Amino acid sequence: MKRLALLLFALCPSLFAQDKIVTKTTYAKAYGETKNPVAVDPGKDLPRYPAVEPKDAIGTWQVKKGFKLQLAAHEPQVRDPIAICFDERGMFVCEMIDYSEMRDVTPHLGRISMLQDKDGDGYYETSQVFADDLPWPTGLIWGNGGLFVGATPDIWRFEDKDDDGKAEVREKVFTGFGTGLKILNVQGLMNSFQWGQDNRVHVLAGGGNRGVITSPKRPNLKGIELGGKDFWFDPRTLEFGLEGGGAQYGMSFDNYGRKFGCSNSDHLQYWVYDDKYANRNPYYQMPPARQSIAVDGGAAEVFRLSPDEPWRIIRTRWRIAGVVKGAVEGGGRVSGYFTGATGTTIYRGDAYGPEFVNNSFSGDAGGQLVHRKIIKPSADGISLIGERPADEHGFEFAASKDTWVRVVNFSNAPDGCLHLCDMYREVIEHPWSIPDEIKKHIDLNNGNDRGRIYRIVPDQIHSSYLSDQTDPKKLRRTANLHTASTDELVKTLSHPNGWHRDTAQRLLFERQDKAAVPLLEKVLSGDNALAKLHALGALDALGALTDEQLLIALDDTSLGIRERVLKLTHKILSGGSLEYSFWEKARKLAKDNDPRVRMHLAFLAGTVAEEQTQLT
Repeated sequence: MKRLALLLFALCPSLFAQDKIVTKTTYAKAYGETKNPVAVDPGKDLPRYPAVEPKDAIGTWQVKKGFKLQLAAHEPQVRDPIAICFDERGMFVCEMIDYSEMRDVTPHLGRISMLQDKDGDGYYETSQVFADDLPWPTGLIWGNGGLFVGATPDIWRFEDKDDDGKAEVREKVFTGFGTGLKILNVQGLMNSFQWGQDNRVHVLAGGGNRGVITSPKRPNLKGIELGGKDFWFDPRTLEFGLEGGGAQYGMSFDNYGRKFGCSNSDHLQYWVYDDKYANRNPYYQMPPARQSIAVDGGAAEVFRLSPDEPWRIIRTRWRIAGVVKGAVEGGGRVSGYFTGATGTTIYRGDAYGPEFVNNSFSGDAGGQLVHRKIIKPSADGISLIGERPADEHGFEFAASKDTWVRVVNFSNAPDGCLHLCDMYREVIEHPWSIPDEIKKHIDLNNGNDRGRIYRIVPDQIHSSYLSDQTDPKKLRRTANLHTASTDELVKTLSHPNGWHRDTAQRLLFERQDKAAVPLLEKVLSGDNALAKLHALGALDALGALTDEQLLIALDDTSLGIRERVLKLTHKILSGGSLEYSFWEKARKLAKDNDPRVRMHLAFLAGTVAEEQTQLT
């Protein structure tokens, strides 16, 4: 009788509707107590939704008015895409084909493919495997003439020397990720390789990850314990270090170099400061460096179009009844809130218009949707907040009716648009979280031969868009910045598309052409704030950043530049001392109108010699 009661509980839609709060007491009152799991009839209890073929995929989506989705790639050209990056010529895709329980298959199924859009229409007709035999690959980035790829416990560097589209060079550059754990968590691996304005590659370590990180290429460098921090490295020298971390899967920077991330049930997080400053003063407890900043909460309400997956309905009700272990989220609701937030990315393109720049876009892998937030200063002026746009209440920026859609990541692209990674799986869930009675009736590998990449395209390209094509109404083709001269790269620092600015600064960093210095100094005297931020970074990369340049930038009207100068000043400290003229000017920022500038001045004051620290 108890087994029958639980089965009725699992299948009763009227009593346990999504808009009701279901508790164990509610269940017990209706059906009586039980602690035993029930058998599942897969034919009745676990109906399966079929996959939608690529030709019909667009029709399953509902997208914000003024935008549309276009398929940039799909199977068989791409499988299980979870991250993409663009070098100065094309696109690389990280394919986690071995998710979630096939990591030990050898040779490993994970791989990197290089896709080509030969006619420039935004659709990638061909693909070629660039590197393979990778266990659970989770992130990638191009830098210093090669592709860096994360596949726990290692970061690899691949290089194609003969330009045939396949890497001949395969070298392990860092290792040790996850080695301090008893078992690897497939949802807690390193990811989100991002280029920073500080000329480093930043890697999200996956939240709570451990391991002593070393570089086989730099045996002279001492290993460091990850200890839940995030990781950075210099792609030229392979120097490396740690920074504040803790998020899970999805991290990016905005136009001012501010760092954002997400975790499964917290879709928008922001690092207010680097937590290396947190423990310097034993008499003051700093607030957390990483903060949840969504006004409507980390697990905010979302509006999916797809039906709830039957196995999730049964699992939720079993958890409520105490039949299986697991947190009962959302007041007992199966969906309607973030449960699998992934890939939070800040839009930095130029195709959508300025009102979308520095907005956050988050996927929900279990909810088949794309969620957008507008980022604003908080009331105290120190932190930030994220709010749902006024014209997106009651629906999402984009959502699909297809339960196989798995929005896991985004990337800012050369065309000024966001590209979206759809892993496209029948089931996406941590295998530890699925009860055995359910798990034996579902196929966690179904769909590992599928995958889609979309680009989010505006119906009308914004008037400020810079096209490199004859028709300004068409999106630009992939930019060939690898052939650009030093002068052209410096000019590109003023480009409205963030990918162009980042790539230009990276190439200046890699080429180390000192002829760029006077050209960069001219940029500092201009009126393009974003170009000046990148010029400061490029001068620093060339070892040409001077006190005089920083002094001039301290007077800039852009708070982002004043803040960046104070951060850069840490790098020019000599024995804890600053030039008297510089500190005399810098300390006047103690009366700056912007609280963040004053905060970073306080951080700097804690670094310089004691006799210089008076802020009057």
